[in-house]
Amino acid sequence: MILKNSLLLIVATLISAQAAKAGNVVVDMSQVQDYTQYQTDLQQCEGLAVQNQPSAPQRESVAGTAVKGAAVGATAGAVGGKSGSKAAKKGAGVGVIAAASRNNRNRREASANASAQTDQIVKNCMRGRGYNVLN
Repeated sequence: MILKNSLLLIVATLISAQAAKAGNVVVDMSQVQDYTQYQTDLQQCEGLAVQNQPSAPQRESVAGTAVKGAAVGATAGAVGGKSGSKAAKKGAGVGVIAAASRNNRNRREASANASAQTDQIVKNCMRGRGYNVLN
């Protein structure tokens, strides 16, 4: 009987340790009375957090950026006394690279921000349902 209770306690602890980390939320599982209700609450809170997914930042038009880069390059080339065509080509290339770099950075920042907001929504939701959220 003691062995059976000990085994059940170990299994419950292992299961709860995995569940407590779902969605980067750490819950004090020692105070959870009903594990099924906990799972339901966690799924509902995660469902609420999914509703907060912001739209991805719009990609800047590479063609438009290339035209701007070409114009800047051509102007710089003309002022420098160089061939406008070569300067325009270099400017267009620089414009395309700059736009791609800026778009990638904006998407990474938006993704990190959305992830942090999602975690915060789940934490607030679980706290609101009476769970002791540790992080």
